[in-house]
Amino acid sequence: MSETRAGALDAAIALGIRVASAGLVFGLQVLLARLMPAEGYGGFVTLWTWMLALGSFAALGFAESSLRFLPRYQLRGRRVAVRQYWRFGLAMVLAVSLLLGFAAVALGAGMAEGPGQMVLLVGLGLPFLAMEYYLEGVARSFGWFRLAAVPVYIVRPILIGLACLGLHAAGTALTLPLVGAVLIGAMAVTAMGVALVLAKRLHALAPLRKAASPGQRRLWLQASLPLLLLSGLEDLVSHADILLLTLLAEPEAVGIYFAAARSLALAGFVAYAMTLVWGRRFALDLAGKSRAQLQGSILEATRLTLWATVLAVAAALAAGPVLLGTFGAEFLAGQGAMWILGAGMVLRAVAGQAGEVLIVTGRQREGLLIGLGVLAVTLALGLVLVPWLGIMGAALASALAMAFRTLALVLVLHRTENLRIAAFGLPALGRVAG
Repeated sequence: MSETRAGALDAAIALGIRVASAGLVFGLQVLLARLMPAEGYGGFVTLWTWMLALGSFAALGFAESSLRFLPRYQLRGRRVAVRQYWRFGLAMVLAVSLLLGFAAVALGAGMAEGPGQMVLLVGLGLPFLAMEYYLEGVARSFGWFRLAAVPVYIVRPILIGLACLGLHAAGTALTLPLVGAVLIGAMAVTAMGVALVLAKRLHALAPLRKAASPGQRRLWLQASLPLLLLSGLEDLVSHADILLLTLLAEPEAVGIYFAAARSLALAGFVAYAMTLVWGRRFALDLAGKSRAQLQGSILEATRLTLWATVLAVAAALAAGPVLLGTFGAEFLAGQGAMWILGAGMVLRAVAGQAGEVLIVTGRQREGLLIGLGVLAVTLALGLVLVPWLGIMGAALASALAMAFRTLALVLVLHRTENLRIAAFGLPALGRVAG
């Protein structure tokens, strides 16, 4: 089987996992929207969005740098270095995320009940979310895509849904603190489970005879910390529209917008499924010093990402009224926002997996500047459009920011690495380059 065909098969498996996850997460959101009061569900959306926006910062960039170092070490037979990186990254992520979590808990304890409660819950969940990010990055770097995706995106929503159903059946009101505690508990279970599996697999890979040298630790930190800002900015950009709404709109409007975004979750998961596979493929191409093969992988990744996204967006929009209606009649007001968000997803997909290319080629500085630019565009447009157009303004700001991101990535990678990103032809699995 050719590498391109194998990569497409891996992407299909990853996409299948995320399709199943999209259904589970969508069902979970519908369940919570039905069982919680409108204000409580809007509060849960706010909590979850802030967690996702801040979680990758606590992972210190090690989730991303693992894709740069671990495939290279594997290819060159440096198994001890793999174990050393794993142990050092794990220790750093645990230490820093716990410190940040404790700081957030202390801050939340001194605030008013509403905002303080939100900060407290974010602080309690932050260490587990940071661990999830790091463990997922390590699993991806080995090509263990099911280990990277199934626990977090399949097992976790099932745990949360079953716990909430059990509490409701017992006559317990699903308040924001209670649902937040369930969420944090599910994150803890999945993170610890994945950590145990990874530790067992890596222990069998090579014995750890000595700790990493100061020079190695310095190299890993110097590579990871810029990626901390890059990945953190990516998450902030991904959730900036919802975060703006939490500050400028009522919780009920936030819930409607989030329902529209969740109804497009399948299309959003397409890009993630491709990221699971192609980041490692790019790193191996680069480690093998095959520039032509790297270019071919990039173009095929773009084709697969773009057309899979187009199909997924079209399917989601066709089913939009039904999907939104499952949340409740009032959520049908999100149909217009859903169409605009879908257009934004297609515009983002034109850049394929350019973000992963930036990481494996060491272009963290350029990625950081692009991320800052996209965030600035999102915030500037959102501050103008949200007070004027409400949730439609938030969707429009997000879509225009995605167009800016795609244009910036295409231009920067062409100028700095002489790599082509855009490819509009249909994917051909037997072809390496287009």
